[in-house]
Amino acid sequence: MKAYGSIFAAALLAVCHPVFAQFDPTKVAAEPDFISRQFTTTSNFSTPAFAAGRENFTSYAEAVNLINALAQRHINAKIEAIGKSQQGRPLYLLVLTSPRGFNASLPTLMLMAQQHGNEPAGGEATLVLAKMLLEEKAQLLDRVNVLIMPNTNPDATELFKRETINGIDINRDHLLLRLPESQAIAAALHKYNPQLVLDLHEFTVAGRWVAKFGAVMHSDALLQAATVGNLSPTVQSVQSRYLSTARQALETKGHRVDDYHTSSASAKDLTVSMGGVNVDTGRNVGGLRNAVSLLLETRGVGIGKANFARRVESHVIAATAIIEAAAKDGQNLIQMQEVAGRTTSNLACSGNISVVVKHTPERRALNFLDAKTGEARSIDVDWRSAHQLKIERERTRPCGYLVAADQTIAIQRLRNLGVQVKTLTADDVAQAWDTETYVIANEDSGSRQDARGAISDAQNAIRMLKVSTTASRVVPSVGAFYVSLKQPLAGLVIAALEPDSQNSFVANRLMSLEDGKLVRVMKPPTL
Repeated sequence: MKAYGSIFAAALLAVCHPVFAQFDPTKVAAEPDFISRQFTTTSNFSTPAFAAGRENFTSYAEAVNLINALAQRHINAKIEAIGKSQQGRPLYLLVLTSPRGFNASLPTLMLMAQQHGNEPAGGEATLVLAKMLLEEKAQLLDRVNVLIMPNTNPDATELFKRETINGIDINRDHLLLRLPESQAIAAALHKYNPQLVLDLHEFTVAGRWVAKFGAVMHSDALLQAATVGNLSPTVQSVQSRYLSTARQALETKGHRVDDYHTSSASAKDLTVSMGGVNVDTGRNVGGLRNAVSLLLETRGVGIGKANFARRVESHVIAATAIIEAAAKDGQNLIQMQEVAGRTTSNLACSGNISVVVKHTPERRALNFLDAKTGEARSIDVDWRSAHQLKIERERTRPCGYLVAADQTIAIQRLRNLGVQVKTLTADDVAQAWDTETYVIANEDSGSRQDARGAISDAQNAIRMLKVSTTASRVVPSVGAFYVSLKQPLAGLVIAALEPDSQNSFVANRLMSLEDGKLVRVMKPPTL
């Protein structure tokens, strides 16, 4: 009751001292009417951004007030403070269940929004969805738990900027967990272990597309599931079905849909890519948690509040269809996650793992709208597909990894992700272990890259390594750590600990590789 009281007090303070995002409508170029009229809607929403005469978006404080009011009125809504932003704003999780409370025997779905502070439609949609699930669609909560994070990046939301306040992109930090915001998201995922994760964003409408092709984006919504190496085929199959569910729901309502795609800021670079294939985004890390993990982006970046109701409507339509499908799947969705985790665990010590994967180059015709006329145009582009991944580097799958006792930051990050780690005792180190030691063949420095180019990151340059492995025998020290791959989250372990990928803990200087501080275990003794 004390925690709930503090949330209520914070919400009351927000009412007295509202803060509005620093969005300036005078700095946004008006969208031409011949384009804007293609994205109208008759939907009416009652959330703060849609108040009469309102030019700004819903602020963090207003969102807190709204979810607090819902929790006051409805017994099946609970608010949890799961962390704080870098500037000290509480990060809230709204837990929607049946009146009996959270039920782990039901499928659980998590919605997170506004990882990028200048993409407000997803956050607004979560407020609409919360009210809908507690009122006219409350019967769904008898069959599915729904977790909602309306705002995962409140500091940036108040500034109407993309990255966090220290210049790091949250949506490239879900493995490294350097930010309090991404740590809070990981804590919620670890606690509730959702079978389905939906990440809500907005994409650039004009800007680079006009510079490259003289056109603007054609779609209302872009969709992509987890596309990453070492993803469970079981998850891959089920998430394809959920993508189809979202697409069908949107198209039935007259919304245009395509695969998610993006491009660099350079006007000379005409390559168009699907979303990233690295283990850094919420989408891909969610997939390696053996959850159906989906990205939904709607048009919005760069056009201010133009057609905001239509943009929110796209999120609401897709999310509602996915929630209804999860409720219908019931135990099948839970079993999917269990089977994927068990299968992943049983792969330990056998076969190969993907260390670095890339998009597959293709040619594809993409639909755009002509920037001067608004007419539909089909343009052939160099396309980088994530539907089929190209394995650039692989090696044999170990049984696990030995990590030196002093590598505590890395071990804590693994545990924050939910990875099981064993601290070795005297009984565990009585004999030598069969291992492989990493040998650095070459090292350079650089920056992490994604489909858009260099990732926004205020940290120092990463270590770009080329390594080989050599057979060895190691007697571990008491207090060292063993991270086994015989566990459901083995895919996250591989991504974090194989040193020569750009998102590894070694590459990002969260742990050392030298002096045997990280070795591959090929045949562990009985522990």
